[in-house]
Amino acid sequence: MSYIIRPWALKDLKAIMRLIRESASLHKALDQVKTTPEILRGDGFREDTAFGCLVAEVPPEQRSKEGDTIVGYQFHYLTYCTWDGHILFGEDLYVLPDFRGKGIGSSLLAKAAKIALAKGCSQIRFISASWNQPATDFYTKLGALNVTIGDNWNLCSIEKEHIRRLAEQARK
Repeated sequence: MSYIIRPWALKDLKAIMRLIRESASLHKALDQVKTTPEILRGDGFREDTAFGCLVAEVPPEQRSKEGDTIVGYQFHYLTYCTWDGHILFGEDLYVLPDFRGKGIGSSLLAKAAKIALAKGCSQIRFISASWNQPATDFYTKLGALNVTIGDNWNLCSIEKEHIRRLAEQARK
């Protein structure tokens, strides 16, 4: 199978949105997808982009059954660890089921690793669903450590309404 890994372009927006929705559906969370093509365009192509995105593209003769040539993506952004410096956070990695096991996911992460090194990052961090054992096995094979188990950390999130309430409490 031949494919290339490259940074996304505006022309990929529709394909990326389709894959995001497919990934969310796999997680039984399609109703939680609030991003739109307009949001992705605004955040991903402005001068100070909020994130980077890599795509896996196959030649037209190897397209998916649905006719798509963009068969995977990897979203990432820079963050910071007060203990260890710059970190590349892998927000999302998805490869169409028919294209898994062909090295595409590994190639997407390898390209993200090059970006991480170029940006001076000490780590790549990401979240994997606890029920998705194939994903956990894939990441472990690449050298990932489950810090939830090893370091006893919990991932927490403050959502929109609670953000508003918290902000209202801020001292002026």
